[in-house]
Amino acid sequence: ARRMASSSFLKPFFLLLIMMCLGLEWGGFPALSYYLHTVIEEVEIPLDPYLVAIFLSAYRAILVLFLSPVINKYPRRRMYLSSGVVVAMALLLQSSYNFLAHYIPQPIQLYTRWTPLLAIVMQYTGFSMGWGVLGYNLLGEIMPSDLRSQGSALLGIIQNLALFSSVKMIPVIISSFGPGFLFGVYCCSITFVIATAAFFMPETKGMSLEDIEDMYAEKSSELKEDENDSKKPKESI
Repeated sequence: ARRMASSSFLKPFFLLLIMMCLGLEWGGFPALSYYLHTVIEEVEIPLDPYLVAIFLSAYRAILVLFLSPVINKYPRRRMYLSSGVVVAMALLLQSSYNFLAHYIPQPIQLYTRWTPLLAIVMQYTGFSMGWGVLGYNLLGEIMPSDLRSQGSALLGIIQNLALFSSVKMIPVIISSFGPGFLFGVYCCSITFVIATAAFFMPETKGMSLEDIEDMYAEKSSELKEDENDSKKPKESI
């Protein structure tokens, strides 16, 4: 229990908690997984919802096959932030269009009605670029080795609770405020995760697990030394 209260465990744990719960479960992906047909109808994509679902599933599968080797070639932090920006832009586009669609003149709507489909494709692209997998990679890297199983189990429980709340709130938000508000919430969630990762996500590419663990241990020990130094009485001159 004392070990789990140390900063060497809490820092990576809360970073992963934000990435998993807000970045994935409250990032719009459960809406596409569990309510894709409903979302397609609500955003008024001018195609049969089942055909769109088949196209999106095939696109995502092909994208994963092509991008999986690329993800490992580049720094993880850069790939995570880049993919997050793509996801955030897709959600912002989706939300903005749903709020402003009624103000677009009818002749222009013949071209802009494809915007929701484009936004979903962008969202899947960002997910496959690394947003969906790099958090799990980081889980096996930055958690302390002696607490990795406990931390993973606790993260799994909290993530499932976040998934449950996200899925249950989707129809409530759509019926009460509309799809534009729903995707706006997701956009804010992704933006917060990107900002958090920009400040606190370490770059682990090329580092061994021992080096990563030592990095967090050194940071916590440095903080303790600073606290001890501040408690020492100052010598009078």
